[in-house]
Amino acid sequence: MKKQVKLKATETVATNSDFYNLFRPIVPSIDVIGKVAQVVSGLTEAVTIWYITQSEMADVSKGISIVISILAMILVVAILELGGRKFLQVLTRAIVWKRLQNTWYIALFTIVAAITIGMGVLSFRLSTNGIHHAFVSNVPVAQTFDASSLKNEYRISSDAIAARFKNDLDVIKANHTEVVTSTRDQYNARIKTYEVKAETYDAKFKDGHAWAKSQADKYRKTAVKLETEKTTAISKLQSDFSRKIDKHQKQKNDAIAAEKNDISKSIEKEETAMLATQQSKHKDAEFWGSLFSFFVGFSVLLAFVCIISVEVFRRGSGIKVEYEEENQDQPILSIFLNGLSTRFGSFFRRKAENFAGISATSSSIGRGQIGFNYRDSIATNQHKDVPPSGHIQNLEIK
Repeated sequence: MKKQVKLKATETVATNSDFYNLFRPIVPSIDVIGKVAQVVSGLTEAVTIWYITQSEMADVSKGISIVISILAMILVVAILELGGRKFLQVLTRAIVWKRLQNTWYIALFTIVAAITIGMGVLSFRLSTNGIHHAFVSNVPVAQTFDASSLKNEYRISSDAIAARFKNDLDVIKANHTEVVTSTRDQYNARIKTYEVKAETYDAKFKDGHAWAKSQADKYRKTAVKLETEKTTAISKLQSDFSRKIDKHQKQKNDAIAAEKNDISKSIEKEETAMLATQQSKHKDAEFWGSLFSFFVGFSVLLAFVCIISVEVFRRGSGIKVEYEEENQDQPILSIFLNGLSTRFGSFFRRKAENFAGISATSSSIGRGQIGFNYRDSIATNQHKDVPPSGHIQNLEIK
């Protein structure tokens, strides 16, 4: 069975009673504040890791993405917060107690300092940027105004305007046709009258009345003049009709354009209102995100300062932290897993031996004669308290 040990930390008695009595009342509060600040830092780091993993695994199954996100949150927070606290404590003790005695001390101190600085910067960035992103990303995505109802209203209005102007146009056309027909009929009737008179005088001229020729020519000229007047009058009526049609079309286009302009202004007004609302929400999110980002950043720095302050207090008071190893029983879960693994291996080994036709006795003799029996050799050559070779001592530092 594996032998496990854990480190037990003990504090020595304070040697500087004046310093100890002066700062001892506030040190517990400093320690609690530092731990609370670390909790705040850890929670914001967890939020950042959650957003990162969820966004990167958007196409993955929801259950898998949640499990991976939770594992990532636990690992990152444990490394940065628990590891950062331990590393910073060791660095502070090395400095305040002036333990950098030789090259090996300095080398390991430099390595630990580099790791601690990296974890500190990463913790600060994850906490501050993550909480700011959490606020801003929760602002609903800007949506364009749904103008379908207004556009439908515009189509209905346009159709109504077009129908009204079509009716007006039909009336104008009917009136024009009536006036043209009436004018043509009037002129044709008058022309017919003069032509009949001219024919009458032509007949008298043929009968020998010479004076009748001049009368026939006079009436015929009058008929020709009326024909010209008829053409001119009808042309004028056509020109007036064209102007009315153009005016009517312009009024129709202006009415539709005015309706379209009103609808466009309504749509623009609604879109402007929605944009203003969106900008207001984004501005609020930026404000609160920046405010909480500052608070979280201050909490991260406060945690570092509190950890250092506790170690400075111990140094000023002359309190040393000493560690000693204690035996620790192997966890029940570990024993269960080892037993399960052994039984699982033994079961399949027996199955394989039976399949190969190897007896248990011969196989055990063979195993005893070939190679090295590590467990027996270790048991006879090592102290009874030392665990067998191949087992690693698990150290738990508290």
